[in-house]
This record gives sequence, C-alpha cells and structure tokens, in this order.
Amino acid sequence: MDILDTLLSFAQLSGSINVQCHFQQEWYVEHQAEQAQGIVHIVTHGSSYLKFDNNEKARIINKGDIIFFPRTIKHILSNQADCNNNQSTITSSNNGAFILKKSGFNHSPDLTLFCAKFSYDRRSDLFNNLPDIIILNLNNSILQPILSILQQEAKTPQYGATTIVNSLSGVLLILLIRTYLEQEKATLSGMLNGLRDKRLYKVMNKIIQYPEQNWHITQLTEIANISRAQLIRLFNQQIGFSPYAFVNHIRLQKAAKLLRSSQENILTIALNCGFQSETNFGKAFKKYFGVTASEYRKNKTSHI
Repeated sequence: MDILDTLLSFAQLSGSINVQCHFQQEWYVEHQAEQAQGIVHIVTHGSSYLKFDNNEKARIINKGDIIFFPRTIKHILSNQADCNNNQSTITSSNNGAFILKKSGFNHSPDLTLFCAKFSYDRRSDLFNNLPDIIILNLNNSILQPILSILQQEAKTPQYGATTIVNSLSGVLLILLIRTYLEQEKATLSGMLNGLRDKRLYKVMNKIIQYPEQNWHITQLTEIANISRAQLIRLFNQQIGFSPYAFVNHIRLQKAAKLLRSSQENILTIALNCGFQSETNFGKAFKKYFGVTASEYRKNKTSHI
C-alpha cells in the first residue's frame, strides 16, 4: 500500500452515494456542520447557488462541478442568489438505492445532483489536512465512468444496486483526493503538505509502512540523505511534528485502526505498533484520543 492507501485505512472510512436530487423552480437545502463527516455534491444538470459558512456571497455551481467538503461545514444550495428562500418545500421518496429529493412538479428539473456522505475517525490526518471545500470538475475523464454507473442505477434500479452504489463511494472519494493532490496549487497542511517534499516523502513512507520499527534519527537522515538539523527543521516546518513525534503519531493511528478492525488483545496491538509496554501505550493513547484504548474499541460506531 502507498501513503494514500494507508491514510485511508487509518481514517476508518465508511460512506455511501445515497441521495439523488431533482429540483425545479424553487429549492433550498441546508446542511449543518457535522464532526468527522464529509459530503460530496455532483452536479449532473443545471446550475445552483452555493453559500457556505463564513462566506457572505454565494457562488454559482454548474453542470460537471463536484463540490467536496472533507469536513462538512454549514452550507446552502438554493435557486436564489441570496439563499434566503428557506420556505421552499423539498419532498423525499425512495428510488432504488437512492433517496430522491424533489421540488416542483414537472418532469424536467432545473438542477440534478448526486450526493455522497461519508464518516471517518475524527483524528484522521487525511481529512483534517484537506481544505474546507474542494471544487473539481467532471471534465476529468477518470470520473466519468462513475457518473455513468450512478445514472444507470438511478434510471433502472436492479438487484444489488445499493452494494454497487456504496462501493462506488469509496472509489469516488479516492479519485477526488488523488485529483486534488495532483494540482500544483492544492492547499494542504500537516502530513499532506509534507508529501510534496521528496526528502520528507521518503522518510514518511518508510515510517508509515513500518511504524513498529525502533527508528533512530540517524536511520531517518540516511533515508532522506540530509543532515539531522535539516531533517528536524523540515519536519517541524512542513508537518508540524518532530521526527520522533511523527513516529509516535503514526503508531497511535495504526493502533486505533487495529483496535476496531482486529480481535487482538490490547497488549499485542501495542507491541505490534512499536510500543514497549501496554502501560506506555495506554497513557499515550488516552492523551491523544481522550479515551482509553478499551473505550475506543467498544465505541466502534462512533467517531470519538
């Protein structure tokens, strides 16, 4: 697995593309901010106004736009520029694998969307280091096949549609993140920012692949082919961690994933992630996550 694969694994991601929207004449949809949750809107026809938190002026989104909120912030979709028509009525009904949301009564909607929601561990480096909003476009040919399948499943519901659509949500998310990371002007922070530096990338990749190893600073400087002082400065400037703090951070991320995905006891997980004892692991885990390892394991459906 590469770094993106591993970070997605650490995020403990779940989600689905479960909403289809057909809006006509008047529409107003408001999404509240949600912790450890993200949302994607895919505009398949028409245009709309989008207004999001702390942004006074709405912007126009058009056919082909993909609006990706890695951390769901409060935002409004409306047919009006001031996004103030909150009396508009939206109806909901089941349509195969989708919940169909509609406004208006004619057969030709002014705006159509597919919407995906996903959740993840609130300490996820991947989602916490992306910007609040990412807007991409379906002109990217790699995203077109996903849209084609969604449209076909919505048009003619068949057996297994929900499984197909939910599986596509993970593929969609990876492609969106990959497409954004490839942009030179991508706004990144923390670990994702460090991936841009080839020297840091080599070190980070080794640590993420083998966090259980007893890493020494001399090993890391040899991998990066730079001095100790340069390595420490790069880590602090680009990622916000010292090298040793980064190793510990990755060990905790891996341990959190194993607590919820495996049946191994806590001591075994601690040792396999590079901690010297269950006591040391327990203290570090509670300091970072705010709960004990056993409490974290029991709350498999929450994002504490």
